[in-house]
Amino acid sequence: MCFGMVPSVAFAFDWSIKASESETVELNSNQFMRTSPAGSVGSSTTLNANAQGRTPTSKFDLYGDGTYKKYWGPGVAGTASEFLNYGFRARYEVAEKTRFDREYVETSWRQQNTSLALLNDLGVAVPTSGNISRLTATGGIDRSITAIDTVSLFATSTRTSYEPSSGGTPFTDTVARGNWRRSLNPITAINISSEYELLEYDNAFNTRVQISRNQVGVDATLSAVLSFRANVGAAYLVTDGGASSSAFGGVVTATPASSSLLDWIGDAVLTYRMLKSTTLSIIASQSVGPSVVGSLFKRDSVTATLSHTVNSQSTLSLSASGNRQTSTTTTDFASASATYSYNLTRDWLAQLTYRYQHRFASTGTAIFDPITGTPTVSGTGPADSHSMMLVVTHNWTVLPPGN
Repeated sequence: MCFGMVPSVAFAFDWSIKASESETVELNSNQFMRTSPAGSVGSSTTLNANAQGRTPTSKFDLYGDGTYKKYWGPGVAGTASEFLNYGFRARYEVAEKTRFDREYVETSWRQQNTSLALLNDLGVAVPTSGNISRLTATGGIDRSITAIDTVSLFATSTRTSYEPSSGGTPFTDTVARGNWRRSLNPITAINISSEYELLEYDNAFNTRVQISRNQVGVDATLSAVLSFRANVGAAYLVTDGGASSSAFGGVVTATPASSSLLDWIGDAVLTYRMLKSTTLSIIASQSVGPSVVGSLFKRDSVTATLSHTVNSQSTLSLSASGNRQTSTTTTDFASASATYSYNLTRDWLAQLTYRYQHRFASTGTAIFDPITGTPTVSGTGPADSHSMMLVVTHNWTVLPPGN
């Protein structure tokens, strides 16, 4: 009898369901960063749900979310004013003997307005009503091979398509990555990672872009209040059947062309707990890779964030950043923001944010990516925007654990 009961016990999940809803209202002097600014009012509604099933050694998560955005005012003229973004994700994870050992698989699907995807990723406002869909499959394994060594293997593939099919260039993005981490002592560890990415475009030339990234890094807890992490390495890009002489611009040709490019990449994070309730974080990075629509970009960014816990109910954070996007053109951005968060109750949270953004004049003449045909810059002249945004979020438990 006991032997017959084993399968049912092993697959008996403890289910819980959580959900949240948030409402956002935004006043913006130049929502789409145009050289001739005009104000707009925006609102959005977001719904999220997570169902989780747990066993002593595994967990299964189902996620779903949807966001509807709407803008009004003269600043919206000539641009799509309604945006819909929704998706689903499923993840299964198995834990081994230690907290560092696990295997997992994950799949997700997301659809959103193409204008919204470009606006969020590149700051490009395009008057289109089409949608972009992304289907992703992911798997990975983490292992502690010794008391001081851990190894992680990760692979993912995303298929991006458009509705209607003329809305963009479909492509497949596949990434495989391996990482080795060794603890030198209780406060310092080194990391070595190697990554390979393959981009395959369904354009006239069947363009293929291969990106190899290799990095070495260090993780150090310098004191109880100061920690530092940094990785640095190189990215090597090889383009076969491309439409230009290099991965970042060049003269567009009528016949397929091949090219290669070598550049450095890296990231660094410094975290300093200045006071018991105040933390300063500085993040810097340079990366090379595709945007949400497959156009290749080199991105440089520096961000500083100061977070202060006012009391048990409220926090204040200040942030400033600068970044550069390089493709067929080069565009620099700068922004600063201040956010005040207040817990109205255990389940209700309100946030008020002021944000300033500035786009410097772009350099370069080509504003379309030669491989995908998508815009790579939102404007050639400088632009500014000021915005005030209020977000109210309600979190609740539909089904508590123990079921």
